[in-house]
Amino acid sequence: MGLRLVRIDDRLIHGQVVAVWLRALGAERIVIVDDATARDEFLREVLTLAAPQGVPVEVCDVASGAARCIELAGTPEPVIVLARSPRTVLALRQAGVPIEVVDLGGMGAGPGRRRLHKTISVSPDELRELRELEQLGTRVEIQIVVDDRPIPFQSLDSGN
Repeated sequence: MGLRLVRIDDRLIHGQVVAVWLRALGAERIVIVDDATARDEFLREVLTLAAPQGVPVEVCDVASGAARCIELAGTPEPVIVLARSPRTVLALRQAGVPIEVVDLGGMGAGPGRRRLHKTISVSPDELRELRELEQLGTRVEIQIVVDDRPIPFQSLDSGN
């Protein structure tokens, strides 16, 4: 399957993604799925420049991102898919994107957010969306870097 990593990370492309995940997985393409980013020409350019030379970056809204991810999932090309929020990944899954595992990267703290793990905080809506992903058969894990042992979301979710 072409989708080597589907990751929720509000920073999108940053050092861990570029220096660690991309190399460790042998990924040859990054697909960012985020409606706001897809509308922001400057941010799209910055993210494209943040990737290593020779690694194409595609920035899609959710609708076109779902179609693109379904297409790429059926190819041998190793791809990393990045999204800012659980809502986006849930929409991809509901649109038929075959997502076996979603990795939680950075999800910042703030008012109304509960800390799940070191750099992972969630709102009540995000918590519900992550639970829904699991109900659809997608495993939700936290694995900050590739050498970390994955931590199942279920082990951190108190159900509140």
